[in-house]
Amino acid sequence: MRAGLTNAQATIQTLLLIFVSFIAVWLSVYRVPWQVSGDPCLLAVAATVVIVICLWITRWRGLSGLNSERNLLAGFLAGTPLVYVSRYLFASTGRMANYWFWVEVLGTIIFVALAVLGLKGSPWFLAVGIVAHGLAWDTWHYRNSTYIPDWYAIACLAVDLAFGAYVATRVPAYLPEYRGRRALR
Repeated sequence: MRAGLTNAQATIQTLLLIFVSFIAVWLSVYRVPWQVSGDPCLLAVAATVVIVICLWITRWRGLSGLNSERNLLAGFLAGTPLVYVSRYLFASTGRMANYWFWVEVLGTIIFVALAVLGLKGSPWFLAVGIVAHGLAWDTWHYRNSTYIPDWYAIACLAVDLAFGAYVATRVPAYLPEYRGRRALR
């Protein structure tokens, strides 16, 4: 048993992390058109693989890795909308910022706020924020955006849902620290 979790909870978390790993490898090998360098979408896929590796490392560290894991996931949530802003700028060279740019900036503010709330407040904000990014943001961009490739919207949706499920199962491990901080106030 790990970090006060039941064997069933630990098994589900491990299976979800295996699923996240599978999604990251599948996307990296089979879905990503690697021919364009410097594209923020390609950099995001590479970063996702690194994040999955880091999640495995923090998972093996047990309780001592919980804070690092939560920071990593908050960074993931804060970084996901930045890909959309930077892709807009990458694909829109020479054009002025229009309506879509400001929509991306607003999304960034919302998801960064959820990441901060997930770190400073309840860990549920991380799970909800990551899933919301997938269900609201990625699906909205799919076939609706001229600067986000459809392959990326689908890939980001798959990663967000897998990460969100993983984070939701990890909330019981994060809660003792959250409750401890609230008690100190």
